[in-house]
Amino acid sequence: MTKQAYETITGRKINLGRLSREEKRLLLAVRRKFRSHPSWSAFASWWTAELGQAGLTEKSPAYRICQDLEARLGIAEGKVGAPDYRDYLADLIEERYGSRYRFCKERGVDPGHLSRVLASRSELSLESLRSLLGALGAVLVVRGEKELLDHASPAVASRALAGVK
Repeated sequence: MTKQAYETITGRKINLGRLSREEKRLLLAVRRKFRSHPSWSAFASWWTAELGQAGLTEKSPAYRICQDLEARLGIAEGKVGAPDYRDYLADLIEERYGSRYRFCKERGVDPGHLSRVLASRSELSLESLRSLLGALGAVLVVRGEKELLDHASPAVASRALAGVK
């Protein structure tokens, strides 16, 4: 990974050096908008419309970055909860396996149960969580709430957007 990376709230790194011309154009506009300190809902409406106008899809790294920026604004306004273990788990699965389906198939995990857990309709036992984390090559880390909120702040994201050129 190059030094030009955007890091999401959950720690996923997105290589800014591999963006298409259209993705860079969009993210430069996003950076300007984000630095104007828009409200969470105004930013959410704006970026989704801009993404569509740019002809980009949910598969674009720009989509994930905008989604992360939106979450940071929502957290800062107290309208969105900070990420919990489910968010980190979902991100790790997608990053390492490409899809939940593939992860479940390769690891023998019940896809229905995983879906319920990630939708906050069920819980994992500590032993099940350890097993899933082991399959992902990850460990459980406990952070203080202030540290988590500081990491999720819009200011941190704004600095990371400086890498878009």
